[in-house]
Amino acid sequence: MDRAEHIRALQAEYAQLQAQDRREAEARLREVLARDPEIGVLRTRGAAIALEAMREMMRQTDLEKRRQAAEKMRRDGLENNRQLRLRLTALGLPEDYLEEKHRCEKCRDTGYTDDIPARFCECFQKALRLRMFEDGTMAGLDRQNFAHFSDELVRKCNTPQEAQNLLFAKTICQQFAQEYPRVERPNLLLYGPGGVGKTFLLNCVFARLLERGFSGVRITAYRMHETMRQKHIGAQEEAQGFEELIQTPILVIDDLGTEPMLRNITVEYLFTLLNERCAAGRATLIATNLSPAELKERYGERVASRLLDRSRCVTVRMAGADLRQGKPRNGGEEA
Repeated sequence: MDRAEHIRALQAEYAQLQAQDRREAEARLREVLARDPEIGVLRTRGAAIALEAMREMMRQTDLEKRRQAAEKMRRDGLENNRQLRLRLTALGLPEDYLEEKHRCEKCRDTGYTDDIPARFCECFQKALRLRMFEDGTMAGLDRQNFAHFSDELVRKCNTPQEAQNLLFAKTICQQFAQEYPRVERPNLLLYGPGGVGKTFLLNCVFARLLERGFSGVRITAYRMHETMRQKHIGAQEEAQGFEELIQTPILVIDDLGTEPMLRNITVEYLFTLLNERCAAGRATLIATNLSPAELKERYGERVASRLLDRSRCVTVRMAGADLRQGKPRNGGEEA
């Protein structure tokens, strides 16, 4: 699916949300009317007050009488609403019980802001990013977060020194996730051999940032590369995917170094991506099996300088046993 198709699918989902909001509000109204029919009278009266006031203002040519009609409508409406709220609270219900409830109060589940011209709400943009870039190869954040991080497994599978260093890496990631965006360095690079928990920790950070209300894109290096390739060869909609990677407040790239190396695409577009994000001060979080020296050899000096800039990036080296196997390994480098 291209971006336009994702947008259409998401718009259909939002339409379903709005319909569900209305159904739930109607169900609450039926419940309330069964307990206190007078509430229905008050709701009908509220609509009648507004209608009668509009008719009166249309009949009057005198500006002062129009103002008086508007003021009477305001007073009568306030009193009617007061009585309605009293009856709801007498039933033990919240004063806003009959109002539609929305998952996003900014757009009222329409997906659009009230701006002129209208634009996509932040909630819609966030959902669009997830639809465009997440896929089945990426573990759910409900399973990979700090609450599910097992210190016991780390200690069981590693030497004491390795376990200490890996748990220190966890502490660094927790601190970053909790203090963002008030962090000295907005980028995070986790590197080391496969299975030591880099992806898990990266997902932990992203999950915590989402919990705190931030939005971003989580993507594998392979899918990132495909987005770059589409940008290189494609039309406007395909190019938009690469722009999303540049513009998203937080970009999480997993398994950097496993993507194909295509001439005029991989290095060039990765540099553009990192350079634009650095210039805008946006956070980029990366996990890779490659060492700093290997990153420099694979991507060249310009890309490596953006990846490993000590003034902007917290670099965490991780080493130890393959936690996916659940078995200790012999020896091991210090993390």
